Amino acid sequence: MSFLQRAREAAASAADQARQAADVARLKASDPATQERVRTGMQQAGTSARQAGSAAKRGLSNMIDRIDPGVLADVVIKATAIQERANAALRQKGSPYRISEVQITATLPPQVGFAISRIGDIAEALTGLEVSSAQLVQKVLAEEASQAVAEEASRAVADEAGPAVESAGGDDVASGDEAMVPEDQPILP
Repeated sequence: MSFLQRAREAAASAADQARQAADVARLKASDPATQERVRTGMQQAGTSARQAGSAAKRGLSNMIDRIDPGVLADVVIKATAIQERANAALRQKGSPYRISEVQITATLPPQVGFAISRIGDIAEALTGLEVSSAQLVQKVLAEEASQAVAEEASRAVADEAGPAVESAGGDDVASGDEAMVPEDQPILP
């Protein structure tokens, strides 16, 4: 018997077994006792789901009742204080954005969310000193770039000086990671 012939017979045998299994499943599905078990199971699942929903609703009511009004008041006070401080910092930086809304969720622990809006979108007077966010980003990027250039220059000077350099006083030594500051120059914090 050739390989192909054996493969055909195996496939035919598998197809017969699948047909038999499908016939058995069809008979079981049409059996009134099986249909009744499925119907009963579905009813029980529906009842369980309704009971779980009711329990969750009761649990939520109990959770909200457990939130201490004093703690909630403290959260409101702290959240609005953060809002005011952040808005003052945004004003100082010239940003046209403000924290316009505070959202506190009744969860344990309570959670705080902030909504941001443009000044022109709410009733707040423009000062004329506002700058666009793109300008603020450019300013931050420029500051970071100049800081990186300064750090690179400091490293290059230290690398040119060698691993250890003797200072003018003769007793201080700087490693490759340190920069020497002359005694007549102030040291920045």
